[in-house]
Amino acid sequence: MKKLLLVLIFFFSLNSYAQNQEKSIEKNVYFLASDLLEGRYPATKGDSLAAEFIAQEFKRLNIQPFFETYYQKVRFYDLRNANSFQERKIGYSRNVVGIIQGEDEKLKNEYIVIGAHFDHLGYGGKGSGSRSKDSTKIHYGADDNASGTALMLSLAEKFSKTKPKRSIIFIAFCCEEEGLVGSRFFVDNLEKIKPEQINIMLNFDMVGKMKNKVLTLSGAKTARHLERMIKKTNTYNLDIIFSKNVVSASDHASFYAKDIPVLYFTTGADSTYHTPDDIPPLLNYKDMELLSNYSFDLINYIDKRNKKLQFHRVKEPSQKRTNVKITLGIMPDVTSDNYDGMKALIVSKGKPADKAGMKSGDIILEINKKKVNDVYSYMEILNSLNEKENIEVKIKRDKKIKTLKIKL
Repeated sequence: MKKLLLVLIFFFSLNSYAQNQEKSIEKNVYFLASDLLEGRYPATKGDSLAAEFIAQEFKRLNIQPFFETYYQKVRFYDLRNANSFQERKIGYSRNVVGIIQGEDEKLKNEYIVIGAHFDHLGYGGKGSGSRSKDSTKIHYGADDNASGTALMLSLAEKFSKTKPKRSIIFIAFCCEEEGLVGSRFFVDNLEKIKPEQINIMLNFDMVGKMKNKVLTLSGAKTARHLERMIKKTNTYNLDIIFSKNVVSASDHASFYAKDIPVLYFTTGADSTYHTPDDIPPLLNYKDMELLSNYSFDLINYIDKRNKKLQFHRVKEPSQKRTNVKITLGIMPDVTSDNYDGMKALIVSKGKPADKAGMKSGDIILEINKKKVNDVYSYMEILNSLNEKENIEVKIKRDKKIKTLKIKL
């Protein structure tokens, strides 16, 4: 009875907040990054409260559920305190998805996706990604990514007062910190629409610490003329840095893997990243409002165009070597439960795997006749290779087995 009473108190607090708040980015960040939500780790009470809050905001704004409800159930693997990939535990969280139907008869079956992940690290701990040695404190995740979620909600409010030509999907992704699990599940399970119907996906991740009006944008080259549109709508004197790195570890990468144009908005990380010190008072709310206004203008401009954006795969810049001696130029699926191999989630254009003919979605089975079971065995094999040698990689594509010769 006591446990039930506590749960009812939590949800009463949530409902009261959602109904009575002055709608602002700052207040939404303070709620999402509060003690009540305990760091929003997937499959926890705080995770559920965050999802419920976002769904109630969609409902308040008269944004319709994308599915039968606002929720899409997502399975993830909890790697905290697991000594191996095989020891991970299965958990469940939810994407929260709403839609505003487009008004134009010809364009309403094209979609603009506006997304941000709402999960974070909870109390930290082994395998959580925490950078803090003290793993007993709440990792509030104000910038990462209550900021992006609040900005996405502010755009939902703006567009709820307009009549867009294209349909706009708003998504709060779960389990981003677990390996883009929520966004990958969404794009892999598009029952109502096809990937080619998505005009563009815009991702907001860590947008709360703008300094000197500097904004970093990735993905401007993933569609023709997109960079020109970005500059044309920048009437706010933002200093926009165009990053060449598209395949970065955030939810837009899941859409880029499906040949969908993407834009990734961020103001960058600092020393509080993935620590308990990422708290609401440190965010720059004035410039978050400015970024919301600019993003609205840009999206509105893209929406009003009669032509659909044309996808372009970008050649990734060279990366400095880290502790991994060899790189094939892929983003591996770090959460795969396919023990017959490891999926290449994205194959970067111009890198060794791409030059050899590997494609995004290929399953790597063997490297030089050594079996690849998961990302750990993949990395172990790579580290055993000589940088000057050529390698043979056995892959599975559309149920067919192929062998690729890759020149390092």
